[in-house]
Amino acid sequence: MRKIAAILITCLVTNVLGNKISDAYEALAMFDYFKAKQLFYKAHPKFPCEASYGLATIFYRTDNPFSNTDSAAKYIAISQTHFKDTVTLSGYKINKNTLTDLAQKIGYKGFQIYCLNRSISDLNYFLNHYYFSNDSLLGKSYYLRDELLFEAASSYKSSDSIQQFMLNHPESYLYQRAQTSFYDFQYAEKTPQKSINQLRVFIKRYPKNPNVPEAEQTLFNLVQQLHSADSLYDFIKKYSSNLTNEAAWKLLYSISVNQYSKEELTNFLTKYPDYPYNETILKEISLSQNILIPLKNTNDKYGFIDTLGNWVIPSLYDDALPFHEGFASVCKNDSCFYINKEGQKTSSHYFEETECYKDGIAIVKKDNLYYLINRSGQFISKSYEDINESSHKLFVCKLNNVYGAINAKGEIIIPFTYSKLGNFKNRFAYYLSHLYGLVDIHNKALPAQWDWISDVDTNSIAIVKKQNLFGLIRSDGEMVLSSQYDYITFCQDDIYLIVKNNLYGFYNAAEKCFVTDLDYNYNTSLKADYYTNGKHFKLIKDEEVGLVDANGRYSINFGTYSDFFFAKNEIIRIQKNNKYGFVDRKLKPITSLEFDKAKDFENNIAIVSKGVTTSLIDKNGKVIYAVKNADLTSASDNLYLLKQQDLLGLIDTSGKTLLNIEYESIELIHPKLYLCVKNEELYLFNLRTKALKKI
Repeated sequence: MRKIAAILITCLVTNVLGNKISDAYEALAMFDYFKAKQLFYKAHPKFPCEASYGLATIFYRTDNPFSNTDSAAKYIAISQTHFKDTVTLSGYKINKNTLTDLAQKIGYKGFQIYCLNRSISDLNYFLNHYYFSNDSLLGKSYYLRDELLFEAASSYKSSDSIQQFMLNHPESYLYQRAQTSFYDFQYAEKTPQKSINQLRVFIKRYPKNPNVPEAEQTLFNLVQQLHSADSLYDFIKKYSSNLTNEAAWKLLYSISVNQYSKEELTNFLTKYPDYPYNETILKEISLSQNILIPLKNTNDKYGFIDTLGNWVIPSLYDDALPFHEGFASVCKNDSCFYINKEGQKTSSHYFEETECYKDGIAIVKKDNLYYLINRSGQFISKSYEDINESSHKLFVCKLNNVYGAINAKGEIIIPFTYSKLGNFKNRFAYYLSHLYGLVDIHNKALPAQWDWISDVDTNSIAIVKKQNLFGLIRSDGEMVLSSQYDYITFCQDDIYLIVKNNLYGFYNAAEKCFVTDLDYNYNTSLKADYYTNGKHFKLIKDEEVGLVDANGRYSINFGTYSDFFFAKNEIIRIQKNNKYGFVDRKLKPITSLEFDKAKDFENNIAIVSKGVTTSLIDKNGKVIYAVKNADLTSASDNLYLLKQQDLLGLIDTSGKTLLNIEYESIELIHPKLYLCVKNEELYLFNLRTKALKKI
């Protein structure tokens, strides 16, 4: 009986509640929000989906006092959770589509309320309570929230704060960006000074950091500045990757090998047996023994021949310089570059101008600026408007229209402050600021106080000029001769020629005294070596010539000859009445004054001419060789060029003919090798073998 009663009560309650949910939707349809709200609450336990949908509708709408977006969000979420079957109540169809549509509307409204003011707490609230919103709104919300969190984490400029963000939000849209920032902050924190030690530790400790390549390159740049082979080798073995390995090895090679000698190359391989390009060095060792000579063919193109006259590198170039330290500069089609002795280009660079290598360094011009490069083709200096050839291992350069000097490492040794700067000679160079002064190779300068100053000579003395008068100073600034002379020039050894009022004399800087008075007639057209050989001094007075030694003793008195020349091979060439002859040091005649022309003795032989005959004579005056209507001139290797009717031949000191008089030109191109041109054809004459070969 009780069981039947319970069933009846349940049916009655169900019927009542069912009527309430229908009544609620009827009230909602008539906009009776008070009644509808009460009925939805009462029906909610039995019909959570339908009642929640109705409540969500009431709270979403704005035409009633119960409008509340958060409440709408609460009940639409419940409705979606409990949805099972589609129902229709008073025209309200409750199914997946209507639930989704209302949820999206409520989500959009919540987005407008919570997500537009860029507050992390509001955005989190929206994400926690409006999770049913469509993917677009949720994506925007997550992005806005994470962007604010990331900005906050980044404001600390700390890898730890970024790492915490990544741990808390591993699914964030900004995770990759955060990871990049984390690595950047980590690199900055671990290498604040970018010192060699900091970079070394960073590379070893954080190999996965994507900034390691930058750290490696920075470390390589710093190690380069040390110019230490040991430091460079340590970098290669411990820190170098494919990014820098080739450049580092080539730089080590360039630092270690300067003279390109077989000994240097062999020592390099012995010290660095793991050098990855050792085959190249072995080839260079082999090639270093080869002698190649630049030569222009009859089509005005340059190539290189060996000592046998064979073309080894074809004539392809518009210009070519000799090989130095294994490389030769060549030019083709207005571009210059370097080749090795196999004719191969040594680097990818092209230049406007190139100079020969010296001590492993060459000066090149590219894009109208000058650089120093090493034998690996690497640039070891920044750009300059001009670079002069090295002297005392310093290169005088021009930068922004002022001059200074750098060393072979590209380091500035003399600051760029001068309007002019000469090349360093005997450890000093002249400079111009407002006036001229001297600066040494260590940048120690003498004050600028001269209108002009010469190079410092081997006596550590410079000629100075002030108010158009000349004097002498030592490189330490000590005055040797005050500025009171019309002209001074260095002669030889310690001797200077001094001129005042068109009269000259000689000053000995070592003895700090005048060798002669300023009492002799000066001829500006004659060079210093005409007046003295450093031991004897030619004096000209009233058109007569005399000779004195350093003690003032006359070797040749005035009036003896109209002119004479300093002894060569212990024989003096003399002139009188427009005729030449020879005497020994005691003025004993070797020949009479019979020659129309004569040259000094060289290697115990002199060239003399008389009438149409030109001869070679020995120290006894004996004729060794004579020829008529031809010119004889001294050539290299104690040989003589014989010229007749614009054709040339070659004879030796005995007068023996080596080459007949049939060549348009004969030129020494290498020790013992002569290039001869005949009828526009090239021939090579080897003095050692006496062989003549057509090229």
